[in-house]
Amino acid sequence: MKKAGAEKKRARRSSAAVKGASGRDPATDISPKKQANKKDVFQLFAEKVRDHKDLVSRWAVLQETRVEYFRGKDFVSFLRNHPELKDILESDSHLEVEDIVNVLLSKNLLVRCDRVVKTVRPGKRKLSTWPAHLEIYPVSSYIVGSHFF
Repeated sequence: MKKAGAEKKRARRSSAAVKGASGRDPATDISPKKQANKKDVFQLFAEKVRDHKDLVSRWAVLQETRVEYFRGKDFVSFLRNHPELKDILESDSHLEVEDIVNVLLSKNLLVRCDRVVKTVRPGKRKLSTWPAHLEIYPVSSYIVGSHFF
């Protein structure tokens, strides 16, 4: 015989009560305020950088989705001009720009991209500075002055 809906809920609640309030382990139970304070410093750094008006960025299409992106060399000059943003990283504020980007890439806070069209259009002399279409670059490590993020 099948359990009624109320019995299923009761069974789920009783198993959750064993774990602790709201389904979390009581040994690692952290209040929401402490959890917000414990937020990853690299995530806070990435949000501050993304919202900063001095970092030049554009919109493009990445795998059928519109995304905002910036150039690698612009990011390097941006961090050199705004060293106060590194203070958000607390103990990691001494890291070089390459190391910061590699950590952001490893935590999937940045995605390394490259232009889809790599040939110059007829009648033009050089590639567009800000391509309209991007693709994910397979190797996710930072090289100074290259690629888009």
